[in-house]
Amino acid sequence: MPLDRYFQYSDNAEEERPLYLFDAKFADKVPEMGSDYEVPVYFQEDLFKVLGEERPDYRWVIIGPAGSGSSFHVDPNSTSAWNAVIKGAKKWVMFPPEVPPPGVHPSSDGAEVTSPVSIMEWFMNFYGACRTWEKRPIECVCRAGEIVFVPNGWWHLVINLEESIAITQNYVSSAIT
Repeated sequence: MPLDRYFQYSDNAEEERPLYLFDAKFADKVPEMGSDYEVPVYFQEDLFKVLGEERPDYRWVIIGPAGSGSSFHVDPNSTSAWNAVIKGAKKWVMFPPEVPPPGVHPSSDGAEVTSPVSIMEWFMNFYGACRTWEKRPIECVCRAGEIVFVPNGWWHLVINLEESIAITQNYVSSAIT
């Protein structure tokens, strides 16, 4: 889908689960975009760099209208991540690795996850209960110019509170193993 067509869609999206655009090849397609930002100093060590061309996808530009987002998941390959909001606002809800979010059921090997049909369904049916737990979720709203860190193994959900554009990057650090 060309970007101008996506923006037409996004401007008029009214469904509960609007499309959320992830582009892992943005820096290949538009090299200026890849050089328009620097990896924050805290996240520069990346052991996956040794893989060179064999490295799995690790950075994305992410664009979505209000209401779009990602349901609960743990990032792959034992990676941590950072997410920098360029435009808009995103609500994050995170649980430590030993506390699967309510309503989310990982398989015994963690390879598959069953979760509510939508992010809104999770908020309506499970959010209230977990806010009284001893190990409550960590929550924040990240706005333009702000960065959130997602530690290796942490469950996280994000919902765009406004039309949002962000850069996110996964990495492996010797500090978190």
